[in-house]
Amino acid sequence: MMIESDQHDAIVACLYAAAAGDRQWSSALELTAQAFRMSAAVMVVADPAASSFRAEAYGRPSEYANSYYATETFLEDPRVPFFLATPPGKLYFDHCLYDVEAMGRDDRVQRTIGEIGVRYQLGAQLRLPTAGAAMLSLLSTEAEGHASEEAILFFRRLAPHVEQAFALGELIERTAATQDALIEALAARADGVILLDRAGRAVFVNDVARAILGAGDGLGFGADGLITRRGPETRRLRGMIADILGKPGSGSGRPGGQILVTRPSMRLPYVVRVLPAPLSERFLALHSIACVIHIHDLAVVRLPARHVLQATFGLTRRETDLAVELVRHTGLAAAGKAAGMAHNTARNHLQGIFRKCGVETQAEAVQLLTRLA
Repeated sequence: MMIESDQHDAIVACLYAAAAGDRQWSSALELTAQAFRMSAAVMVVADPAASSFRAEAYGRPSEYANSYYATETFLEDPRVPFFLATPPGKLYFDHCLYDVEAMGRDDRVQRTIGEIGVRYQLGAQLRLPTAGAAMLSLLSTEAEGHASEEAILFFRRLAPHVEQAFALGELIERTAATQDALIEALAARADGVILLDRAGRAVFVNDVARAILGAGDGLGFGADGLITRRGPETRRLRGMIADILGKPGSGSGRPGGQILVTRPSMRLPYVVRVLPAPLSERFLALHSIACVIHIHDLAVVRLPARHVLQATFGLTRRETDLAVELVRHTGLAAAGKAAGMAHNTARNHLQGIFRKCGVETQAEAVQLLTRLA
């Protein structure tokens, strides 16, 4: 078997494209298996701490591969311990691990071959940045035969690229998963959040910030960035942002700050806080997050969610009604009236709230409940 250098380059390019998310891992497996003239290939990533794994396959459905590795047929195959004992960073192939002919006579091996239709393996155990483990295996049938010396030599040249692509892909996926979780958390915040890239463009605006900017009540976003109803406020706000983004004409050199933004409606002002993103976010790419803008609307009374109060403190439905109104109103009388209960009933429920929340005064209760808003 002769594998050309352009095939090697194509496989390597496909591996790194898969790591970056531009190609499917199955495409890299297909290209590799075809270059080696083998009918199937599989990659497995395992998390020993969680006793979990996932598989991607070519030549067989990935769903089938994931279910097969949990079957007794696989677990009882006497060849499996040899494969798994291969140290990370090393290659394995059948005829270097055991007597292929003798092993082939074992009923359990015959059952495996009958189940998956392949007999020989050429693979590598891969090192990952985390504690996880991974492997890539090329699978061949009886007719295709086991890997030749030339194929093993070629695979040995390819294996470092496979390992690096796996490691890169894991880091990219982990970063993306972390960022997705953070973005989801930011989207659910009761305050407005805007993320700017290094060019000052908004790359994320949560629903609260979008509503504030759309209301036109003292704060907006124009062609040149954030704008307020007063020139001095606009200049100060843009100066803080420019300072973080490293633009000319920035302020004192102390990154970020906060400002009160007045509103034409005469409602309480917005508190706008400007923060630099972590340095790691600004170092890697020009399009990464450089600046975080936090908008707090002082005119909004933030109420705790009823299901959160019930799940956290075990409040009854009526206690929850009163607890929410205590945050909304200034006194027990107004809160009880809003909750539709008599004053004595409200006092009784208030005592239940004190007991379950571990507080002694109404002020302490309101302070605690407000933190959950």
